Amino acid sequence: MIALIRIDDRLVHGQIMAVWARALNIDHILVADDETAGDAFARQVMQLAMPSEITLVVDTVAGAGSTLASAAHDSHRWLVLLRDVASAVRLRKACPFDALNVGGIGMKPGRHLVWRSIALSPEESAALRALRAQGVEVYLQMLPSDPRKNEW
Repeated sequence: MIALIRIDDRLVHGQIMAVWARALNIDHILVADDETAGDAFARQVMQLAMPSEITLVVDTVAGAGSTLASAAHDSHRWLVLLRDVASAVRLRKACPFDALNVGGIGMKPGRHLVWRSIALSPEESAALRALRAQGVEVYLQMLPSDPRKNEW
């Protein structure tokens, strides 16, 4: 079962492990990121951050589609992490999903702060709205204890 699909440009970090994974009783994490999939050192560092009860899978965004198709029907609780909005759009084409949590997306040129530590460019905002138009529940939420923010 896919418990959460989340955009968080930091991918695996303390907030994911200490808060999200515990709150959702996660036993599998899928990092769907082309850069990380091609970087053995980054994969190793992420693996070291995993507690023994959580299985880490790292794949390209395109490759993650088949993993998610299987995960949707198994008994494990999956957390899917994506680096950016473009990856979420690509994943949606590979494997349809119904909800997308937008977490940390840092500032960089062309982006403006929309809420807490979430910054979006006009193109990223439009892409998220397009996903919403396709029936995906897109919401901003930093922590499970925070209310979901549906507008930005």
